[in-house]
Amino acid sequence: MALLLQDLLLALRRLRRSPTFTLVAVATLALGIGANVAIFSVVHAVLLRPLPLRDDARLVRLFSVGRQGPGPTSPPDLLDLREQTRAFEGLAGVAPAMVTLGADRTEASPMKVQTAMVTAGFFQVLGPRVQLGRALQAGDDAPGAPQVAVLSHALWQRRFGGSPDVLGHTVSLGGPLPWTVVGVMAPDFDFPSRAELWTPLTQDESMTKPEARGAHWLEVYGRLGPGVSLEQARADAAAVARSLAARYPATNADMGASVEPLRDVLLGQVRPSLLLLLGAVGLVLLIACANLMHLLLARAASREAETSVRLALGASRGRIARELLMESALLSVLGGGAGLLAAMWALDALAAFGPRDIPRIDEVSLDGTVLAFTAGLSVFTTLLFGLVPAWQTSRVELARVLRTAGEGAGGAAHHHRTRAALIVAETALAVLLLVSAGLLLRSFVHLRRVDPGFQPEGVLTVKLSLPPIHYAMGSAAPAAFYDGLLERLRGLPGVTVAGAVNAVPMEGKRWTLAVRDPQRPVAPGTEPWQASMRIVTPGALEALRVPVLRGRGLLPEDRGAGGRAVLINAEAARRFWPGEDPLGRTLDMDMDLGNGAFGGRVVGVVANLATEGLAAPAAPEVYVPFEQARTTDMTLVLRTTGEPLALAGAVRAEVRGLDANLALGSVRTLASVVDGTVAPLRFYLLLASLFAGVALVLAAVGLYGVVAYAVVQRTRELGIRMALGARAGQLMGMVLSHYLRLTAVGLVLGLGLAWGASRALSHLLNGVRPTDPLTYGLVVAVLGAVAFLAALLPARRAAHVPPAVVLRAD
Repeated sequence: MALLLQDLLLALRRLRRSPTFTLVAVATLALGIGANVAIFSVVHAVLLRPLPLRDDARLVRLFSVGRQGPGPTSPPDLLDLREQTRAFEGLAGVAPAMVTLGADRTEASPMKVQTAMVTAGFFQVLGPRVQLGRALQAGDDAPGAPQVAVLSHALWQRRFGGSPDVLGHTVSLGGPLPWTVVGVMAPDFDFPSRAELWTPLTQDESMTKPEARGAHWLEVYGRLGPGVSLEQARADAAAVARSLAARYPATNADMGASVEPLRDVLLGQVRPSLLLLLGAVGLVLLIACANLMHLLLARAASREAETSVRLALGASRGRIARELLMESALLSVLGGGAGLLAAMWALDALAAFGPRDIPRIDEVSLDGTVLAFTAGLSVFTTLLFGLVPAWQTSRVELARVLRTAGEGAGGAAHHHRTRAALIVAETALAVLLLVSAGLLLRSFVHLRRVDPGFQPEGVLTVKLSLPPIHYAMGSAAPAAFYDGLLERLRGLPGVTVAGAVNAVPMEGKRWTLAVRDPQRPVAPGTEPWQASMRIVTPGALEALRVPVLRGRGLLPEDRGAGGRAVLINAEAARRFWPGEDPLGRTLDMDMDLGNGAFGGRVVGVVANLATEGLAAPAAPEVYVPFEQARTTDMTLVLRTTGEPLALAGAVRAEVRGLDANLALGSVRTLASVVDGTVAPLRFYLLLASLFAGVALVLAAVGLYGVVAYAVVQRTRELGIRMALGARAGQLMGMVLSHYLRLTAVGLVLGLGLAWGASRALSHLLNGVRPTDPLTYGLVVAVLGAVAFLAALLPARRAAHVPPAVVLRAD
């Protein structure tokens, strides 16, 4: 222990005598360790930490699989799956919804709340913790049972001040009867869809009648039985799906079933991207360690004479190596501490600017696991950049050092080989990071240039949901409300056009229906036409500035049995009537909300909208007049002359003027909706660019340091060459050619690595291939130019040292 303390004090004295070296080394390590700790914190919170559910490894999501892929399940199918499967300990259905809390004025003010209507056994299947009271239980969903509700911890705190007296409190959710609060969930549970309120889904006759089997709207979750594998559960569900298809061919003929782990369903989309980021920061740390190895090798070479004297006087090589490792360990500890502070700042920035669609991103913190990771990373860096210099210094050749003392040759051949290998490695890793950032940048630029088919700038969107108890779907009440509200909104100062649509483009909500032309029956064995349906009021497409390509738009008179009309997009015209004129054709749809089946004569063709995101291909879409649907849930779209959000207060006042019990849903600009679709890519691009920039700087600094040190070591040789007639340009060329050859080797190696690894970015790329030659060429040009400048400066300085100065110094 005494020897270790002596080594520690010696390391402290040496670092204190070299403040510049210490500062550069600690800052380099802090950069690499801090980035790794920050990204690992996200990976740990999102991917590694268990879900806040009992034995989450046994939880699954069950999908009904039709022509459109996996999706929700119908209530009758769920009942059959419960009764006929044997692989599941339990199955439960969920229907997310948005309700108005306090709509009868018993609360301070009405507010929109994300709700989950759940079947019996939902909480027992998932197994979350209960903070207060009880969860929903068997019998709560029976017809005629008392109306009870469970609150999330966040809603309990926000709305009821965290009072334990909330149990037994009644709340209004817009219906004729109040709901009684029976429980509060733990803070970490908001499943699904960030729910804040859970109510029973009443099992009445409407959920078991034959026509309900074709309506798929329940998300189904299950718990595998003890000892049951995922493959067994899949086979069990598929067998039941085949049985239902045989028994109910009208609704289930093409329906299958799939079972996926719940963790994969929730986290599968973000896992590859987060792991790629973790790999990227790992490369940054490797480059940082390579730079530190450069510095330590240079310090070790400058101490060779001192080390040789100590060895000659009897010091052991192990003692020499231990002292150098202690110095490296001290640097790692200082770098780890500084990196931890940097990670804290980085996580604050991530919380402020990171995308909201990463699951559990709000749970990121520096907990014990992250601190242990930081400690382990510090040890790893100590070994990574400290072992080689310590070993090489302890293996110094006494005779060579004493023979060359005073000649300035400095350093053995193995030192030069190690530094050459580090230059190649740093360059290759920098190429890999720069190519990744370049591909993401080109993909982002491509998406920003995509025409979405509408103009999002200057548009305010406001979601509204009318309570069905007062505004029955399909009745005249929703039509009267929205007609009156839009008339008021069109009179607001700054509003040029106003309308409403059931879902604005790119918000991820759509209805897909079977459509048909009655004059063109579907041939047997042919897949029926499928199209997304969008419900619009007069003025909605004008507010979005969706261009009409052929025919006309919808008019107020396009209503009634004799004037029913629809619009289609260009993709629907191309698929349904290729090479024909779609105007005047008829489209029928099997949907009726109480005002007659949707459909009518095609009166116009509009441009394709980027409904599922800027990168998604166009899909057939039908625009139905609001008068046909008279639905309760709509989104207001207002085109304004000024800042859209400045009108939020005026819109709220107009809504409350018509119905004081209504609360606005989300209020945001359409531009923010569009921006949200590219936010994840922008986030990954920002981080990848940051890491690539750091790698580029570190590689340049490393090359500069190696060349500068080599020039100092060869100053006497260069002076003799100049005295013998060598020109400055020749000396510069001699120095540059050696190190630029090493850079070229690193570039070639890096291109090979990037060529193989860039395919992992495919899920993030749009409009650019992983092997895009332009990106690779630009990276080579940029990194080559930076390497040339980094090597040129010290080479040029060495070539202009007067030989008399060098020879006089000898």
